[in-house]
Amino acid sequence: MKELPPEPPPPKIQAFEQKLGVRKHEDNWSRTPNVTGTGAIHVKSFHSKLNDDSLVYMDQQINEWLDAHPQYEVKFVTTSIGEWQGKVKEMQMVVQLWV
Repeated sequence: MKELPPEPPPPKIQAFEQKLGVRKHEDNWSRTPNVTGTGAIHVKSFHSKLNDDSLVYMDQQINEWLDAHPQYEVKFVTTSIGEWQGKVKEMQMVVQLWV
């Protein structure tokens, strides 16, 4: 009887949604976003490096998030630019959508 080779290990880097048992952040919200045009009750943040490709990608991510959540109405948007500390320090833009 021939032995089968072992299965390869799962990838170490995964999107949060891919991990088993992890719920999306919005699933944990106890308050539902109102659609009356007033009163933001939740925030979703996005960040990006300050170059053309990264900003285009952030725009895409924001638009996809809004398309995936048609029940949310954007009430307010803030932007900030500052130094982001990771492996290296670099300037980034943070966009916060208040819904």
